[in-house]
Amino acid sequence: MTRHFSHSVVGAAGLALAGLALASVLGGCASSAGTSTGPADPGASSSAASIVGTWGETAPQKPHLTFEQGSSVSGNDGCNSLSSSYVVSGDTVTFSETTSTLMACIGVDSWLSALSTATVDGDSLIVKNTAGDTIGTLTRAA
Repeated sequence: MTRHFSHSVVGAAGLALAGLALASVLGGCASSAGTSTGPADPGASSSAASIVGTWGETAPQKPHLTFEQGSSVSGNDGCNSLSSSYVVSGDTVTFSETTSTLMACIGVDSWLSALSTATVDGDSLIVKNTAGDTIGTLTRAA
């Protein structure tokens, strides 16, 4: 035996489900109004202003990073372009997983692609890998 459903019944059920979904979304928004779950701008903090700008040389085959106000960072390791987001906590900058191009450049030390955290020391950005080892330093661009 084959069952046949009327389009109006299925359509009404779909509309009812859509209405319930909309009501739960709106209800969730209404219940969270006035509360904060964290900073609206994850890269912003009292220390974040000191990180914004370019570090290193932007010339071809020179490693550099440019931190935007907010939480995005982009740059080049001397061969590959890279991008990530960052969060500043105290004097430590922590990078999320970095994406990069995969060009094969002969004779280029692509140390910057291994970044995990960094700290600012005056006009120097000290870059560390996931083990916490210093892998390089970038100077603040003029």
